[in-house]
Amino acid sequence: MAAAIYSTVNESGIDVNSVFALSTGTPEYPNPPFLPGTPAWGTDGSEWVYATASITLAAGSVVVFSNTPGSWSVALIGGSATPAGFGSLVGIIGGSTGTMVVPAPVSPQTVMYFWAQVKGNCPNVKTAASTTKNAQLYTVAATAGIVFSTTPGTGSGNQVAGLVISVANGSTAGPNTAILNFPTLGVAT
Repeated sequence: MAAAIYSTVNESGIDVNSVFALSTGTPEYPNPPFLPGTPAWGTDGSEWVYATASITLAAGSVVVFSNTPGSWSVALIGGSATPAGFGSLVGIIGGSTGTMVVPAPVSPQTVMYFWAQVKGNCPNVKTAASTTKNAQLYTVAATAGIVFSTTPGTGSGNQVAGLVISVANGSTAGPNTAILNFPTLGVAT
């Protein structure tokens, strides 16, 4: 496994492994430590975007950013509840080693804040067992949060541009390394 990724931005407090739940008990209240949409750069060609979610996101999950201006909230890619469409930015959950999990917020919190990776060498991306390296990737409407290298069939998913599995073929067990270049949802199948 490659060395852990870390921020190289000259700004205090950036930790790509940090998950933040806004609470009246934190010194940042009523604001998170960074505005959603804030970019950060790191080692191994990585770039990150500060995002929000209100659901649990497993390590390696592939997410899509909302198209609502200023929102920067994410949902699992694919599945029946994908809120965005063609051209939407795609990111990966996992932090510096690909093992970070974003838990669902616990009342009274309603949202979690974290860094999603959008560029560079990525240590872990969830894939189907049959996914091949350096192949075109797709979402599947029946399965959320992972990518496939087989076409899902007409009306059943999207192409994903700017994301390839690297080093070895994908597996459900992972970790599956990848190269990210600001991935986006492509043409619907």
